[in-house]
Amino acid sequence: MKFSELLRQIIAFFALVRVQNILVLSLAFVLTAKYIFAPEASFLQLLTNPNFIFLLLASMISISSGYIINSFYDRKKDMINRPGKTLIEQQLDLNKRLYLYFFFNFTAVFLAWFISYRATIFFSVYIFLIWFYSHKVHNKTFIGNLFFAGLSIFPFFAIFLYFKRIDWFIFWHAIFLFLVLLLKDFVKSFVNLKGDVVTGNQTIPVKYGEQKAKYLIIFTSILLIAPMYILTQHQRIGNMKYYFAGFALLYFLGLFVFVKSHRAKTYAYFYTLIKVLLVAGVFSIALVNN
Repeated sequence: MKFSELLRQIIAFFALVRVQNILVLSLAFVLTAKYIFAPEASFLQLLTNPNFIFLLLASMISISSGYIINSFYDRKKDMINRPGKTLIEQQLDLNKRLYLYFFFNFTAVFLAWFISYRATIFFSVYIFLIWFYSHKVHNKTFIGNLFFAGLSIFPFFAIFLYFKRIDWFIFWHAIFLFLVLLLKDFVKSFVNLKGDVVTGNQTIPVKYGEQKAKYLIIFTSILLIAPMYILTQHQRIGNMKYYFAGFALLYFLGLFVFVKSHRAKTYAYFYTLIKVLLVAGVFSIALVNN
């Protein structure tokens, strides 16, 4: 294999598994463990603990396999909505993608086996649910959105499994994150509207119209207020309260513009804003009181 072809395939692999998302999720995983679950532990203690490293790797590898299988089922729609990125991903043919998918799944379960039998069951179930979502649920109106948001926060339950601890502070964080990811998926259906119409993907704006889909987004956004308020009143929130204040200001301002607009670019800007706010939320974990 020529070096140029190898380089193209490496770039295609990074695009396929969305390496930037994996890096952000890895950081979120580590910061959550350090500042919320084990404030008494140092980063060095966490990152030199074999079980924690295996847990982190199993989580990130299983998420990567999810991106691979999702791209396999979404390739026609992605060719319309994201032709440039899809052409890069196609440097890896479908057979290689499937080999990678099965290899990643096997590796994730193998790593989990070193932790405990419960971790092995956990990741086996997670891998099955990802496949089930991509194969059966992805195109189901509303159920697919709920399934996506649930799967997105599912790996963080591995931290619960590892530390054997959960409290109301963590519970409300999970609710907040679930709602934001659900809203992100709702807005994504506006960004991908053209591809969904062409491929017959029955998303909410396709099936019920843009206006009704916007009403649903407004309603879900109102639900966000409760976990944000409860979290800002918690004694452990620390300076992370400033993140929630900034989130509320920017998100609801963006929501107002989104609802009033009918332009694809405005939908894309709002979708990007939500992703930026999610990344900012990852870094803000370090502001939680120990």
